[in-house]
Amino acid sequence: MSNELAGKTISFLLKSGLKKAMLGHLSKESNFPELAYKTVVEELIANNYNENALSLSVAGRDTHSKFVTI
Repeated sequence: MSNELAGKTISFLLKSGLKKAMLGHLSKESNFPELAYKTVVEELIANNYNENALSLSVAGRDTHSKFVTI
């Protein structure tokens, strides 16, 4: 899934009450945490969502992520 598609999907899910999302579609060759985060936030803003309306985090490539309460 591209960063842009992740942003569009998250924007769509925000309409149904999504509060938290974790980006986990990273690769060593073509995607890195800062780019994924920035692209998704830009997509949220383009869809008229405040980036602070969502708890957005990025899963690490080589380490465990923080616990997320659902």
